[in-house]
Amino acid sequence: MFTHILKLIWKKKKSNFLMMLEIFVSFLILFAVWSLSIYTYRNYVKPSGLKAENVWAVYINFNTQNDTIRGEYRELVRRHLSNIKEVEHFSFSSGNLPFSFSSSNRDFEYEGKNTLSDYINVEPSYAPTLGIEMLAGRWFTYEDTIGKIDPIVITRRMAENLFGNKEEAVGKIVGLENNQQKVVGVIDYFRHKSSFQADENCVFAASESWLSDMLIKVAPDATPEFEAGLARSMQQLGKDWTVEIQHLDDMRRTQDKTIWVPILILFIVCGFLVFNVGLGLFGILFQNINRRKGEIGLRRALGASKSQIWTYFVGETLVIAGFGVFLGLFFAVQLPLLNALDVESAVYGWAMLLAVLSILAMAVGCAFYPSRQAAAIYPATALHEE
Repeated sequence: MFTHILKLIWKKKKSNFLMMLEIFVSFLILFAVWSLSIYTYRNYVKPSGLKAENVWAVYINFNTQNDTIRGEYRELVRRHLSNIKEVEHFSFSSGNLPFSFSSSNRDFEYEGKNTLSDYINVEPSYAPTLGIEMLAGRWFTYEDTIGKIDPIVITRRMAENLFGNKEEAVGKIVGLENNQQKVVGVIDYFRHKSSFQADENCVFAASESWLSDMLIKVAPDATPEFEAGLARSMQQLGKDWTVEIQHLDDMRRTQDKTIWVPILILFIVCGFLVFNVGLGLFGILFQNINRRKGEIGLRRALGASKSQIWTYFVGETLVIAGFGVFLGLFFAVQLPLLNALDVESAVYGWAMLLAVLSILAMAVGCAFYPSRQAAAIYPATALHEE
């Protein structure tokens, strides 16, 4: 039967080639959609490594560029917040706060290996403010900043990229001779850009000069009135200061929206394209069956049952779809082989499997009704029309 189907497909190779081309394009679209879906989902379910609940981002403009004066102002803010019982933890940080639209990165070197990482300047109180848990070592303290070599805390992925899986990261010295830093601790994840961020390199360093903004963890029962009063009291600490407070949860939702909204639009557009391909495939199959009534009637007259007729036309459609899928797989498999886009091979593997199943389901769905119509044709009627 399979050989017979191949012969019939070859006899109508022009029309069948168009169907294969449609299947091929549909497969590539579905492969891209499934790859993006699986990649996004795998990132979403990973731990974030931080707790944004009841944490506020505070942007303070001291209206001065003098580092010494800014340091005095920061100490004034610290003393003020220490006397407010609703404030559980607080920490100054560089401007690239979690879920903000600001980022900073730099290269790190260790024994000839180089890797790029996000770079955040923070205080020792940064970890309890965001509920960061240590995987190895500890978070740095003010005592660690006294020496010539500055302390840093890095993520697990950063440790793997620099030191591999076998070496212990804690205690390693990274950087060039005139700018060395010592790893004192390792954390597991720190996905601070959005809920869909991949596991990336991140380094936390202690540097007083780059601290411009801050994070404040407040009690769960903190009210909007307390928030307004806190901003007002901080603003009154200095002359012409400006203070803006944003909730880290709201900032995360804003960042997430900038990612999932375009993805949703892409899914709708791709779904519409695949739906149109399905309609075209359905129309072609329906037209082909109407043109082959004589063949169907002859098969029925020779003893073919309805189920055999239905199975034959569905099988023919699946064979045509199989050629298109095979061509699509040839191109899709190049991505994991070339390690393109720095995406795990498992993502591409699942995407190819789901794309194949989607195409086969679409082919069976499109062939189901025309095949049933063909199976319902009576031999006498078909041969009489011929």
